[in-house]
Amino acid sequence: MEAITRGGIDGVIAWEPYSSQIRVQLADRAVALPVQSNQPGYGAAAGRNDWVNRHREVVNRFLKSLAQAEDYLTRNPAAAKGIVRKRLNYDDVFTETIWSENQFALSLDQSLILAMEDEARWMIKNNLTSEKQVPDFMNYIYIDGLKAVKPEAVKIIR
Repeated sequence: MEAITRGGIDGVIAWEPYSSQIRVQLADRAVALPVQSNQPGYGAAAGRNDWVNRHREVVNRFLKSLAQAEDYLTRNPAAAKGIVRKRLNYDDVFTETIWSENQFALSLDQSLILAMEDEARWMIKNNLTSEKQVPDFMNYIYIDGLKAVKPEAVKIIR
């Protein structure tokens, strides 16, 4: 992610491909600074607990499709890059750049829980929430679906 400053806009946090598009549009009127400090960013699929509980088979099929996509990407990296390039209209150089900046893995790791707890502590400390305690995020994570599809990907300590 990057912070970008321009004129009356104080800043924007964006990720690829948007950060590159903004830099191209603003040219020399933009300053890009890294904001992640080498911390990982996570992509997460989210749904309401009541919906997930009523649609577990749909969730499991979705997770299975992600596992299949991950497997395809691992076994066929050139073809996977070609699909992304064509679908998103990227050139070869840009595709290689963003590819090297990402780690594609379907997983549920303890580091995600720790990152959410850190974020919650920060929000509480800075009065950005009415909550006074860090929630138990395990109450909001559906582990069974990923365990059914790819058990080795679940690395959560209970």
